[in-house]
Amino acid sequence: MKDLIEYLKGKKTYIIAIVIAVLGTLQGLGIFVLPNEVYAVLGALGFSCIRAGVNKVAKTVKPK
Repeated sequence: MKDLIEYLKGKKTYIIAIVIAVLGTLQGLGIFVLPNEVYAVLGALGFSCIRAGVNKVAKTVKPK
């Protein structure tokens, strides 16, 4: 489990973007239909991952 978490560092935003693209494509083709609220939740997850990445970089660049 620890190896999986280490592997996912820096990739979470990309994974969420791919999930949104796949689900949007499936919904557009009428294969798999989701409620619109799911996209809001996935968008919030994506933004939280981006925010975490920005905070991580800001800590390394911050002058002492």
